[in-house]
Amino acid sequence: MIHKHPNRAAIFGSALASLFWVSSVLAQEDDVPEKIDLSNFPGEIVEQVVVPIPAEIFAVLDKLDEPDWGSGIAIPEDTQQNRERAVLALTFGSLVGEGFIAVQAEDSDEIMQIGKKVLTMSESLGIAKAVRPHSLSIIEAAGDRDWARVRDELDSTQQTVRMEMELLRDDEISNLVSLGGWLRGTNVVTSFISESFSEDKAELLNQPGLVAHFREILASMKGPAANTPQIRAISTGLARLEAIIKENETISEDGVNELNEISRSMLEEYYFEKETTAGNAAN
Repeated sequence: MIHKHPNRAAIFGSALASLFWVSSVLAQEDDVPEKIDLSNFPGEIVEQVVVPIPAEIFAVLDKLDEPDWGSGIAIPEDTQQNRERAVLALTFGSLVGEGFIAVQAEDSDEIMQIGKKVLTMSESLGIAKAVRPHSLSIIEAAGDRDWARVRDELDSTQQTVRMEMELLRDDEISNLVSLGGWLRGTNVVTSFISESFSEDKAELLNQPGLVAHFREILASMKGPAANTPQIRAISTGLARLEAIIKENETISEDGVNELNEISRSMLEEYYFEKETTAGNAAN
């Protein structure tokens, strides 16, 4: 069972798919928070671990700075061809995270494209009937430029997937959806923090318990999916992230850059095409 953590938007916002009113409350505040208090980090409690909410952390970045959200959108061309179910779940979560980036950029064309991909992927996961109303609403609301409604539908999409997986007793897939969304959110947030570093912004990334939680999820996986190259690579990547994100330690600018590179390499296992150097391309 997933329980909502009590909202504390008066203090600040946080990181990957929640109710839009949290962001709207933040947008109405005039004072930028001097310090981000992670003990009040809003999000969803999954097995007693707070999973941060992208829409909220994005709202905080808007308060601390003005990122060029449009430059952060990167929708992969191929999101499902010949994919194992666990990899599809990761991709689905990342795609929903992509939707929040597109909403921040207020890019209706990209949001409509994401809505269509979400629907297609839900068919591969066997949950199209439950997801279809959300996908169609995302497309319609994007056409109307109704950003609040798009956020609501993106959040509802992720929640619906989790509930469907719980009904099917497929918690593994539900957790991978959460992991995929968190990875995409972390990657784009670290990109923007790297461009204009401050300790307050870096504090948004200080989530050692969350990284440990995701490592435990992958370690507990059973069956063929646990031994896929993608899952093994992501397990290694999470261990590298955990070495940087430590309890009660400030993440340095170099650390933020490393987090960005590591999260990118993890996403390249299932979401983005792997970047090749000029030397590799010539070989």
